[in-house]
Amino acid sequence: MYGLVCKCKKATCFTAIIFLSLLIMLFGCQKKEDDITLINKNEEKSTPINDNEELIISLFDNEGKSSIVELDVERKVEEELVKNETVWLHAKLSGNKQYLAYMSAKGDGPWDIFLLDKNDKKTYQVTNDTLGQLMPRFGDKEGKTIYSEIMGEKFPVSKIAKVDVEKKDSIVFDTEQPDRAVEMYDISKDKIIGAFVSEEENTARRAAANEAGEPLGQIVYSIYEMNLDGSDMNLITKIKAVNIDSMAYGPNGKSVILGGENINEDEGSGIYQLSLTDKTLTTILTDHMIKKSKNPILSEIGQRRLAVLSKNERFVYFSGIPKNAEDVSFDGIISKIRCIYKYDLDSKEIIKVYEYKKLAFVTDMTVTY
Repeated sequence: MYGLVCKCKKATCFTAIIFLSLLIMLFGCQKKEDDITLINKNEEKSTPINDNEELIISLFDNEGKSSIVELDVERKVEEELVKNETVWLHAKLSGNKQYLAYMSAKGDGPWDIFLLDKNDKKTYQVTNDTLGQLMPRFGDKEGKTIYSEIMGEKFPVSKIAKVDVEKKDSIVFDTEQPDRAVEMYDISKDKIIGAFVSEEENTARRAAANEAGEPLGQIVYSIYEMNLDGSDMNLITKIKAVNIDSMAYGPNGKSVILGGENINEDEGSGIYQLSLTDKTLTTILTDHMIKKSKNPILSEIGQRRLAVLSKNERFVYFSGIPKNAEDVSFDGIISKIRCIYKYDLDSKEIIKVYEYKKLAFVTDMTVTY
């Protein structure tokens, strides 16, 4: 699952985080763009973004509360859809823009799937079992099917599950491979993309790093694409990384935006585009590129490397740490605030597009076109 410790309530210790380990060789090509000159701006330009492009941003603030904000970047309009939750959240807006699926935990239970109907403002609990649910994704435009990452007593290794919202029953994929754990995934209109690791190697890597008191090393991620029913798993490529924090299909389903740490030969945080047609991995933006640029408006991408592609495929939205940001206590967790930026793939400009009204960092970001 994603490489970040999910905040449990005091009595709950479900930390759905699976970091990664060991190094092996990459299968596939990588294009580099380290010589790019970056331009940084604090104000939005007038360049229009396609209509109906909505960012769903999950945040955790310095008062120990979580919120989910829907942001129309073009019109600069935000709406707070969920607030005052006590655990870290993940969320996705349905294709018809009516439903918000999000993961939260009530009482001492695990994360479950909740569904907010934006029309009547009512929230419905979709799942209620012992499995922890993370990273919701819709399987159809109408919000009748929701996918999630699950892990629990029945499935100690993280898997992708498909949930029928009306029947409230679920199917778990890839159960015949007990060592293959999904760390991150996304859904297009007809496919699933996932980053998978060996749970045995991952556990050994973490244990070795803890014993040696050293940072985690790389592990091999196998990137598979499959049908929406979990069938016909097709290996796209293999990537070595410390972790892959985010995966997001582009609007046409022909590429995926990845956010991760120490991807292949790069050091630090980076954002990449994986072509599903020629299987090449292109570097879009890294901490190194930001630090080399003149007068950067952010210090680094930082942990939880979240990134998505715009509908017109010109911009990449990502979360980052503002320049000169100071340490803040988030309910006992010391970190820095995160803002949302967009990177112009044509002009190489970085523009700040959103900062939450309170001191907060971003726990999840998704896009609906």
